[in-house]
Amino acid sequence: MTHDSEQTPSDASVQPISLELTCPIGLENILEKELHDLGLTETRLGEAQVKLTTDLRGMYLACLWSRVATRVMMPLTSFKIDSADDLYQGVAALEWSEHMSADSTIAIDCHGTNHSIRNTQFGAVRTKDAIADYFMKRSGRRPSVEKQNPDLRIALKIKRDQAVLSLDMSGESMHRRGYRQQGAMAPLKENLAAGLLLRAGWSKDCKFQQLVDPMCGSATFLVEAALISLNIAPGARRQYWGFKGWKQHDHRMWQQLNDVAKNERVAPEDLSVSFQGTDREQKAIAAARENIKRAGLSGIVKVEMSAFQQHEFNWDKQPTLIMVNPPYGERLGDEMALVALYRQLGDWAIEHASEGEMMLLTSSENLARQIPIRPEKSTRVLNGGLECRAYRFPIAESHIKAGSREQVGLSSGAQMVVNRLQKNQKKLRKWLDKEKVTCYRVYDADMPEYSVAIDIYNDWAHVQEYQAPKSVDENKAQQRLFEAVSAIPLALNIPETNVVVKQRLRQSGKNQYEKVDQQQHEMIVEEHGCDFIVNLKDYLDTGLFLDHRPVRKLIQDKANGARFLNLFCYTASASVHAGQGGAKSTLSVDMSNTYTEWSRRNLELNEFSERDHKVVRADCFEWLRNSEDEFDLIFMDPPTFSNSKKMAGVLDIQRDHVDLIDLAMARLHKDGELIFSNNYRRFELDPALSERYEVKDITRQSLDPDFERNQKIHQCWVLRHK
Repeated sequence: MTHDSEQTPSDASVQPISLELTCPIGLENILEKELHDLGLTETRLGEAQVKLTTDLRGMYLACLWSRVATRVMMPLTSFKIDSADDLYQGVAALEWSEHMSADSTIAIDCHGTNHSIRNTQFGAVRTKDAIADYFMKRSGRRPSVEKQNPDLRIALKIKRDQAVLSLDMSGESMHRRGYRQQGAMAPLKENLAAGLLLRAGWSKDCKFQQLVDPMCGSATFLVEAALISLNIAPGARRQYWGFKGWKQHDHRMWQQLNDVAKNERVAPEDLSVSFQGTDREQKAIAAARENIKRAGLSGIVKVEMSAFQQHEFNWDKQPTLIMVNPPYGERLGDEMALVALYRQLGDWAIEHASEGEMMLLTSSENLARQIPIRPEKSTRVLNGGLECRAYRFPIAESHIKAGSREQVGLSSGAQMVVNRLQKNQKKLRKWLDKEKVTCYRVYDADMPEYSVAIDIYNDWAHVQEYQAPKSVDENKAQQRLFEAVSAIPLALNIPETNVVVKQRLRQSGKNQYEKVDQQQHEMIVEEHGCDFIVNLKDYLDTGLFLDHRPVRKLIQDKANGARFLNLFCYTASASVHAGQGGAKSTLSVDMSNTYTEWSRRNLELNEFSERDHKVVRADCFEWLRNSEDEFDLIFMDPPTFSNSKKMAGVLDIQRDHVDLIDLAMARLHKDGELIFSNNYRRFELDPALSERYEVKDITRQSLDPDFERNQKIHQCWVLRHK
């Protein structure tokens, strides 16, 4: 491109201008090359910036054509500040009338502090005051502040005892091209995407014949690649620029450069490259299609809602560049779920894009290692504040890791799990639809070698690994867990990012509700007209015992007009069901601060008043011994074992259940019912209880179809006074 203009510039337009162009860290040399290609060669590299000496026309070219720059700053002055007065005097000393008038609108952005300017707001106010007083002395009028789209955006940067005052000629971040809707999903900024494309070798006349993004999100890579290939200036769509309110702005020159840029565009019919993308999320594809449309690329960039493993891409055009920004994973369990995705991504690239290249952006070095290709190089960048690396993988025989070609796709073990999950899902489907169940168990160690429980919560999968016996090799157990986890997205059409993995150790002296994370990952699920808060990541359990679904429904059916007591209430889901069934009152007792608070939130979520639906934190044994209240319906589901410091003693359900039941029955109305349950597999109800009370075993009736394969998940009885 020539970017030549026939205009004879004015004297002002050829005056040298010193600029600082900021950019994403790691892309400084890409920005410098971009400037050199524009004929702007007086540059010097810095961290996350390139310094440029040019003229007015060069500044306009940088603004119009830079795909990588974040802002174009023009430093006006620098001075030493030891006090707030030094800042005021330094700003006031500048000849502001050369840059603006008293009628201009301004915004001040202050970055940095020191011992005298202790917060950025104070720095901005002192700067504004100095500019206002400058104009008041000369004209009796002062500029007004306008935070959105001011005529002039002024930046103050303070570092130790030095202040630098600059004009922001870009006005706002240059990653905003104008094709993405405000507030739309935007995990990858446009200038970072463009910089990585240029780093990967994509250009208007590059060797690649097509770009493929198998997890395209809102299509940022695809749109930016198409803009490069069509030679569309990234700044052409932007209406607002910081220099447009600047006194020395040359509107005619700017317009001429825009006209030249329009004439240099490549016609779509002359385009020889293609752009394809997929994403399995409907929301992402909807955003992608809207961005493509707004960028004027409909019919050029094509995206489909599909998992990349199942989509039939057109591979006729080679070589291919694959650009992908896959999920990274927040914790160890999340990362495990993504290992399979990364391996499949690498295998898929080898199978379809031989002699091409793949650039992958991730924050996880461990996940990057799962790609069965040796990277040629990597670039450290920041994506949304998260430190990442962009890995460049040449898809050539010499770079493919030894042995990686032997296992493309799922292993035979993982395929076995896929088949079983799909079989179970099909078997449950009619019941799920009829009962409108959205949270259920789809797999529970059906195949003993894959010893996990897999529960579905809406569109999430919660995987709990049972601890393998000591006779099983640890590495083998880990491989089987990986195979089970890798099967879930394909078998159940659940995104890899929605698979949560936990290891459940056999309980020995620890309470089962131990906290394992700090993510605060909560969601709301529905069951028989009740809403519940569940947390899939922070605890070993989620806040809702799925096996007790029929018991909760039984409570709901029996609760009308009843005074309901919920002992060892956990998150009070049974109390919510009782309230939904018309209970006169509910009282939920648990000794955990965490779970009594969770109980209150569940009751509040379902709009039950604290007056009639109370939550008490107490040791259930002690509370029963001291209570004189009477109840019509009691539910008690104690843990197998607890040695909590909050308890007076140690609870052993086999040893203590008779005392516990007797205490509960003492609080039960003569016509009332006690529902007693526990999950100790070797539990035996003391026969002596049948001599004092009517006892009915309802274990079989208390299991829904999703737990028929594990009928020892809990035992359940109904007790009445004789």
